[in-house]
Amino acid sequence: MLNKAQITYLQETIAAHPAPLLSMYLDVNPANPDNSGKAYVLRAKEAMERLEVPQTLAKKVLERLQHYIPQGRIRALFAAEDLFEDYHLQVELPLLEPLAGVEAHWGPPYLAPLLLALEDYPRYGVVHMDQEHLRLFEVFLGGIEEVADAFRPLDTQSWRYLGEDRTGTPGRSASPATSEVGVPARGGSGKDHFQRRVDEWSQRFFREAGTILQQQMSERGLERLILLGVPEVARQALPRPVAEKVVAALPPLHASMPSAAEILEAVKETLEQVERQEEEALLLQVQEKGVGGLEQILSLLQEGRLQYVLVPWRLQAKVWRCPEGWVGSSPQAAELHCPGQPVEEVELKQVLPELAAQYGTRLEFVRGQAEQRLRDELGGLAGLPRW
Repeated sequence: MLNKAQITYLQETIAAHPAPLLSMYLDVNPANPDNSGKAYVLRAKEAMERLEVPQTLAKKVLERLQHYIPQGRIRALFAAEDLFEDYHLQVELPLLEPLAGVEAHWGPPYLAPLLLALEDYPRYGVVHMDQEHLRLFEVFLGGIEEVADAFRPLDTQSWRYLGEDRTGTPGRSASPATSEVGVPARGGSGKDHFQRRVDEWSQRFFREAGTILQQQMSERGLERLILLGVPEVARQALPRPVAEKVVAALPPLHASMPSAAEILEAVKETLEQVERQEEEALLLQVQEKGVGGLEQILSLLQEGRLQYVLVPWRLQAKVWRCPEGWVGSSPQAAELHCPGQPVEEVELKQVLPELAAQYGTRLEFVRGQAEQRLRDELGGLAGLPRW
């Protein structure tokens, strides 16, 4: 999982590296039969030959690839005479050529697919709770890591005892309950009083857990939250800013201390469902209040009038650019803004991220059915106006 230091290095160092730089995105997924026998090495070699990458640099890249053990689906590699950086990714990236297996650029750094993925994939928090443990995980770009000691300030040992008392586990009621709550479990009104004290203690525990969770989410930039095995009473105690970020509540895992990989497997389908629902909601909003079509979107975008643009995951359109930077959907459309000057044919995916950043417009990528509807019903590109 890319950490903050790596992301900063990407944005501040690699993106600013002087040309020429080799930017290469390789499909290295071992589950892909096209990658058997390290076929991606041959694809990388052919791509560098087409680009006329200097032999010394190409040799260095190929040597690295020959000894590479695949650790993900995509390997993003950036290389120059004074730089060699690569990243192993567990997810697909937007804007890459479909079915190509490799996409390479020799010249200015081409980081758009990776940087846009950093924006497009939200950071999820996953809270796993059982009668003994309360744990927090961060999920991002298909990777997962546990936030160590996230809930250390909480008295989780007493929560364990109280949880056992409330579920009727024998042999745990008297001593822990007495030491923490102060009233032994007897009979009649004493038992009712004990239960009230247990409930009060539990409510306090859940409120404190919610406060800590809110701090952790703010510090780590977690945008959405999935609950695993968290009881309804605990969910009701969450602070409003946390509760508003909950996108799913799932039952606990059967394993007593599940690994990070098991946690990821448990929430993987939910993550996919949430992402597709978000995309469908954006598409519906644009259909009701927005505009579509390549030329109209380009014009409004360059007038600073779009809040966000819906973009297909695979973007293959060509556009034409004036010397001063205006982009049109055809040579004629571009020439209207630069009469008598030559216009250059470019790939939309290479100029769209720059245009969006220039005018403060978000790019929202859609896949699957939403992507097909965007192409069929809205001309392949759509946006929501600011006013």
